[in-house]
Amino acid sequence: MIHNNTERVQKLEKLLVEKKFTADEKLFYPGAPSEEVRATCEQAMNIVIQALIDTPEAGITENEFWSLLEKAATVYKQFDSEEMDRGLSYMEEIMDIYDIESSDGRLNTWRYGFDPANSH
Repeated sequence: MIHNNTERVQKLEKLLVEKKFTADEKLFYPGAPSEEVRATCEQAMNIVIQALIDTPEAGITENEFWSLLEKAATVYKQFDSEEMDRGLSYMEEIMDIYDIESSDGRLNTWRYGFDPANSH
């Protein structure tokens, strides 16, 4: 089960209010190609973050957690690969908040359609 605590909620709330999909030189991300795309991508991520903030006290299952993230990834598929990459970097931030070290190939699958680590 994945549970919230005060520290996690504070980090999620900080991420929620951040303006997303703007240029980020550290990540070599040029920013969304238009304000409309930026707002759509940001909204998809904010829905995920808000759902995580609203997690019931009993917690959510890992499947529920990954299902939330996958909904956002589905939105990013309609845009340029840069938006998908930036969306996945936000998901990695969320994974860090929850001390989740691996997506078990999910992020690669959402990005590339398969997990290159399993393509031997």
